[in-house]
Amino acid sequence: MQNNLDSLIWHAKNDRGQFALTDKQKSDILERVGKGCRQETKDRLTRRLNLPLSLWKRYGIFSRLTLDENGADYIVGQDWITERKVLRKCILD
Repeated sequence: MQNNLDSLIWHAKNDRGQFALTDKQKSDILERVGKGCRQETKDRLTRRLNLPLSLWKRYGIFSRLTLDENGADYIVGQDWITERKVLRKCILD
């Protein structure tokens, strides 16, 4: 089953049950979004990825971050460099 981060956050906030990122998904997200960042930013991303999803804010860009049993991937619109920065900012918010 393929999902996206936005829907997983929605379910974590509204449904009763366990909705969390797998270790592989966290690793994939950190690898993609943390590329080119300082270690301090990568550390902040790691801490954020380990928080319960029910505490995360929802952003439309999260619907482009697909999740499945093999990990996480991102569906790029037009400009990955800019979108990566936006995605990073939203995750850290």
